[in-house]
Order: sequence, then C-alpha cells, then structure tokens
Amino acid sequence: MYSEFMNTPAPNTARFGLTTMTCVVIAGMIGSGIFTTSGFALADLQSPGRVLLAWCIGGLIALCGAVAYGELARRLPQSGGEYLYLSKLVHPFVGFQAGWISLTVGFSGSIALVALTFEEYVVPAEIRASWLPAGSPAIAVIAIFGFGHAFLVSLFASLQNAIVGIKLIALVSFLISAASKIPTHAWHWEPVAETLPPLFAWPTLLTMSTSVMFISLSYAGFNSSIYVAAEVSHPDRTIPRSLMLGTALVTVLYLLLNLVFVTATPATKILGNPRVASIAAEAIGGPSLELLIRTAIGLGTLTSVAGMIMVGPRVISRMADDGVFFTAFRTGPNSIPRSVLLQASLAATLVLVSNLHDLLGFLGSTLSLSSAITVATLLIPVRNKASIDTTAARRPSLITLAAALFYVLSTVVLIAMMLRHDWHDLIRTATTLCVGVVVWLLITAFSAKKP
Repeated sequence: MYSEFMNTPAPNTARFGLTTMTCVVIAGMIGSGIFTTSGFALADLQSPGRVLLAWCIGGLIALCGAVAYGELARRLPQSGGEYLYLSKLVHPFVGFQAGWISLTVGFSGSIALVALTFEEYVVPAEIRASWLPAGSPAIAVIAIFGFGHAFLVSLFASLQNAIVGIKLIALVSFLISAASKIPTHAWHWEPVAETLPPLFAWPTLLTMSTSVMFISLSYAGFNSSIYVAAEVSHPDRTIPRSLMLGTALVTVLYLLLNLVFVTATPATKILGNPRVASIAAEAIGGPSLELLIRTAIGLGTLTSVAGMIMVGPRVISRMADDGVFFTAFRTGPNSIPRSVLLQASLAATLVLVSNLHDLLGFLGSTLSLSSAITVATLLIPVRNKASIDTTAARRPSLITLAAALFYVLSTVVLIAMMLRHDWHDLIRTATTLCVGVVVWLLITAFSAKKP
C-alpha cells in the first residue's frame, strides 16, 4: 500500500514563484523573538559583543540548514517537508512521526503561540474591550488567514507578500533612523561587569550555548518554503534559492537590529527585559520610533501566522495522499481548503485550552529533533534510489555535506542544552512520539482491513 502511494508524485500546479517563496521564508522567520530575546541573552552573556556573537552563530546554523534543506528539495521537489523526505529516504513510519509532529505541535502549536504573541503586543489587556475575552483577537487572526488561504489562495498570498514588504520597510526605516543618530547618540559597548570570564572557559561556553539555543528559535522557519514545493514553478531550483535568499536577508537584518538593540542604552537598562526593542527605539527616537518598532512587531507576528497557515496544511494533504491520514484530505479540488481549515481549527483550539508560552521549549526541542534527523539523511547513502530522480541521487557536494554535518551537530548540542534547561521537555517529546506510534498502528491496522 505505502509503496504505491510513495512513488506517486503530486501534481505541480505552479501557483507560486521565487518572490512568494522568499516572502514565505521571511514571514516564517521574523516573528517576535528578534524583538525580545537579546535582553535575556545580555543578562546571561554580560556583554553586547558576546550577544552579537551568539546571533552570528545562530545565523550560521540557519544558513547551513538552508543549504541542507535546499539539497533535499532538489532531490525531492514535492510538498510535504520532513514527512516526505523521511518517508522516502528512511522509512514511512519515521516520516509519519515527522508529519505527526508537524500536525500536532509544529504548525498548530506555533500558529497558536505566535497568534497569542500578536494579541499581547497589538491588543493587550489594558486596551482590549472588557466584553472581548482573552484569546479572541488571536483566534480572529487565525480565522481570517485560515479562511483566506483556504478559499482565496492567490489573493492572500499577494496580501501576505505585501505585509512582509511593509514589515521590512518598517524595520529598514528603523535602521535608517538609528544610523542617522550615530554621530549624536551615546552608544554603549561596555560590558555589564568590569571583568568578564574568558570566552572559551567551560562555564562561558555553556552559557553561550544556552543563549544560542533560545536565539535559534528566532531563526526557525528558514525551511518554510519546502512544504509548498508541489505548487511552485520549477521547485528544484526555486525552493533552494528561496531558502538561501530568505535566510541570508533575515540573518543580516537580525544582526543589524541587534547591533542597535544592545548598544542604544546602557546594558543595565535592558538586562532580562523582553521589551529590549521598544526601549532601544524610545532611547534613539522617542515615542514615534517606538511606535514604528511596535508596528513592525505586530506585522512580524501577523505574517508568521499567515505563513504557517499557508504551508502547514500541505503536509496534511501529502500524508493523506500516501495513505497515512484521512482520505478526505487527499490532493484534489477540496484538499487544501479542508487541510487549511483543519490546521486553523487545531490552532484555535490550542489558543483556548493551552498556555502555549510554557510550551516554547517543548516546541523547540521537538521540532529541532525532527529537523536534525531529516538533514542527517544527506550524510547516509540513499536507501531507495528509485524513490527520487536519478540525477538528484548523486552524492551532495562537499560544501553541502559540511553544512549538513555542522547543522546536525549544532542542533543536537542545542537539543541537549534545551533538555538541560528543562528536562520535562524530554517527557513531553517522548509522549508526543508515543501517541504517534499508537496512531500509526491504528491507521495501518485500519488500512490492512480495507479490500
């Protein structure tokens, strides 16, 4: 049954091009993390220079991941992401587990988390009407983009591109304003303490690893365009280019923004403060510049919700095509609308029943594990060369292999640091995988009984 499905490529409807896919990557990466993380990193690392180094390391890991995922997309230019790659290159059960993670926590949990962050920044409790329950703005955002990406795909793809453009304009305007203040503003490079421990001392390396761990969550989403490959023009070329272009642009933007955030005020003012972006903006340009950065934060979270609602449901449809999910979601005229509505409904439910901010580490460790295993397939011989194009089955270049190896090793270290930070995440991840095993057994048993 599974071999029959797994060797049937999905049709390419070619609705999206390089611009849209690059915007999808940018939308998936720029959320709220860039505006809130550096205050905590500065409290740990005690130096603006070391904070910027941590962001550089996070960007390097993301760029290596983009190179590796680009090679996977060239090998298998179809929708499905980690589910597709692991199903064809390792085993359908391993792929199902990756798809199960995407369905239950990867996209649904992330959509809900970012929607709640949007509500917290744009419609906080102090300005929200008393008759409007908490969580309502988050659910409204999910519902609007869920309906749009289900029934008005081209229109909402264009709308998403426009919002990403406005967001980038707002951030570039902030950077230009900050640059104009270079001669007159008092910039602060001094560390928190007069003397810092050596950078390569073991305690410092542990602290740096912990900071990179949280910073890497802000780079998550660099692989967003792989999930829509079947609907992209020339996916074997477009997807790798969009991954590299989007990730490189965001990395440069992150470094420039953090250069401003951690030096605009004395370090003591932003230590452990999640409002580091707002504090820096107000110090440089007053309330007007702070309003601009708050607008960018709102747009950042908005496009993250839109981007994940756009790409996540393609995994559901691909799983249904391969016979490991309900047949109602198989590729066809109504497949994507149904999948989008299912994904949006799961996310809205999580907004109602969960405190997702407490699950941030769980999301990070679980998704990182799936990502590391996926990229690791580039480091082993192809198990089933018949499942991919002959030209794509050739051994990756040394640069690609080096990037894949660095990404896998770095991700494993970060997962270990996440579990060291909160070992309860290991239990949550194991529980998710165990439930996935049960669902897999039920689906295979039900399929075996079919004539």
